[in-house]
Amino acid sequence: MSALSILKKQFPQIESVKDSNKTIEVEVTSKDSSGGRKKDPQSCALAKACVRNKIADVAIIGLSYSYLIKGNKATRYRTSVIVGREITSFDRHQDFASGAYYKLSKISKSNRLDKRRKLPGKHNKIPVNIHTQHTSNIRVTRKNK
Repeated sequence: MSALSILKKQFPQIESVKDSNKTIEVEVTSKDSSGGRKKDPQSCALAKACVRNKIADVAIIGLSYSYLIKGNKATRYRTSVIVGREITSFDRHQDFASGAYYKLSKISKSNRLDKRRKLPGKHNKIPVNIHTQHTSNIRVTRKNK
């Protein structure tokens, strides 16, 4: 399932999704933190700050990737590790450190939506026994089946 089809389920007006070519910094204020909702990727403190700064009409902030939607176009950013830690803290305690500038990074060339590559040979097979670790009590942007 493509990023566009996933986003279109919630936002049917979106016509395209592109990867970001630049890193942006967003300042989160205490008002953003107090007005945000826990475990809601569209209403967390960082999403509120992106909308307040007119960077986007709607922001979806996930642990790995974030999407900033302006008009009918969505731009995908890599969520930094520091932002991921703040998201975990916010989703558990509604505490997002204000006053700091948080980065949403550009997408590297190897992780671009149009550059997905398949490895030759048996690397394309899905392993039978995969051990995964899930952090509890934080947001889920997309539920795996």
